[in-house]
Amino acid sequence: MFSRKELLFLRALALAALLQVSSALQLEGLSTKKPRVTKYTMKPTSSSATAVPSSLSLYRLDASSGATCILIQTDALLSIQYRDKYNEDKEADSFLPDQMDVSGECWEDESRITLAWKGFVVSIYFSKTPGGERWYVNNVDLSYSSSNKLFEHIDRPGLDVKLSTPPGTLLFPTPVGKSYTCDKELTITMFAQDDTDKSGHLAKLYLRELRMQSFMYKAGNNWGPTFQCSATGTYRDETAPIAVGSTLAVATVCTVVGYGLWRYFKVKKFQYGTMA
Repeated sequence: MFSRKELLFLRALALAALLQVSSALQLEGLSTKKPRVTKYTMKPTSSSATAVPSSLSLYRLDASSGATCILIQTDALLSIQYRDKYNEDKEADSFLPDQMDVSGECWEDESRITLAWKGFVVSIYFSKTPGGERWYVNNVDLSYSSSNKLFEHIDRPGLDVKLSTPPGTLLFPTPVGKSYTCDKELTITMFAQDDTDKSGHLAKLYLRELRMQSFMYKAGNNWGPTFQCSATGTYRDETAPIAVGSTLAVATVCTVVGYGLWRYFKVKKFQYGTMA
């Protein structure tokens, strides 16, 4: 039915389809590594009551039963961008200290930990997925006064500022019973969600060597098994490259089959016309 040249052409198309799928699956796993640029190097060492490395702080929230509900270990820095009275953009930084005013709430499917220091209040909200298999952070908010002495020559003092992550936030999804761990520096960006905001501030919370777990209900500082973040510090959708590769493969196969059918019927038609 096909000549030698046509068979070679069809085989080449099929081989191209297989190579396309293989390349899509392999490239997804590769990442271009960039030099790690950190907002800061090390937090000034200070005495801490917790048995953690001197550069890290440990924050714990206990449930009413006395069991640990939320545990966070990290070296964190809060950075706020603002404008001063000379109309210049400025940046104010504050390390999160070891000793905090810690409060919060622990429920079955939702929980919150609030950390307060030097006029700043950060609240981290946790939820479970509908099936209860994973926990994640669904919101982080920050509140403070623009009159805080951290801001030098601020343009608008006396404002009550509230910044937060956007609606629909889903950070650090982790199987329940495990602790999210990441050696990469992570950044949480917060900004005003209210159109009436007059501050124009933007805040970034930098988390280095983060280990975090919610819905623990264990005694003391007993972490669950670690759940490591990806090499890039983010989660990747494994289905996208497979879908793209599969689509290209299907398209190529359809082209091959279509050409084969067209060629077949063309030959049949030619033979029928010749016989007639």
